[in-house]
Amino acid sequence: MNVIKFPNISTSSSFLAIPEELDYHVKSAPALFEPIPGAGVVDGMGFQNFRTDTEKALGMVKERYQVVQNADLFESLAHALDGAAPARALEGAKIKPSTSYGGAQAFADIAFPQLTEDLVQARGNATALTFRLLLWNSFDGSSPVRLAAGAIDGFCTNGMIFGSYDLFGKRHTKGFSQADLEKFVGNSFLLFQEKITELRRETFKPIELTQAEDFLKKNFSERRAAQLLERFAIESQERGQTVWALRSALTYYASHNSSQFAVRNTGQDSAAAVLYGRENEIASLFSSRDWRDLVAA
Repeated sequence: MNVIKFPNISTSSSFLAIPEELDYHVKSAPALFEPIPGAGVVDGMGFQNFRTDTEKALGMVKERYQVVQNADLFESLAHALDGAAPARALEGAKIKPSTSYGGAQAFADIAFPQLTEDLVQARGNATALTFRLLLWNSFDGSSPVRLAAGAIDGFCTNGMIFGSYDLFGKRHTKGFSQADLEKFVGNSFLLFQEKITELRRETFKPIELTQAEDFLKKNFSERRAAQLLERFAIESQERGQTVWALRSALTYYASHNSSQFAVRNTGQDSAAAVLYGRENEIASLFSSRDWRDLVAA
């Protein structure tokens, strides 16, 4: 079992100190099993990742899988921001940490209030979009280590993702590059400005109810499409019946464990993982030809 080795980094950034909730260490041990009681254990099931503070098992992985510690990710991201962030962008940055499955998946949603842009909506009222970075890590072999760039809608705390970068391969075996991370972070600030321009067009792009319904039925189950259409009607009351209102319905679904879009209670603190999974789902949808056709219609 290998552990990812990060380059030695010296950074003065204190704003990105790792939150206590994510400051745990993970180790791996050979996974042993006893096929016949009393006959002795057999080594051959791969490795079991576990937290050293709680001794909780986090997931079975194969030999080539490499552990990526949360603290190392924070340090590398802080260094990347030191070199790539615009002046004053880091002031007042806020981190919202969360975990699922006892820490098998870890998330840090980082908002940058100094990078906020106002959007005037079709009904004349305004909302504010704040730049965000979303860092998530896993220790159960379920996903790559990923950093995403996007925005948070200040009106309703809807989150949206504009682009993402895998720091390692899906199985945590790809070599890490600090230079590539810094390049993605630098480009993320430019991407944010580009997306704001696109979203301003969406805020005044009218859409017929039948267009929204057809789009939702094409991309979701009948039940989910009906729920999202209902949410679109609610969003339209504040934002106008626009493409932006449909986007807001979708990002509301992705961002809120609400009565309308509840995360099923499995007793395994899965809410964070489910919601960020929804964000990925919606981000892919916004990049699809169906969405581009809707905007261009």
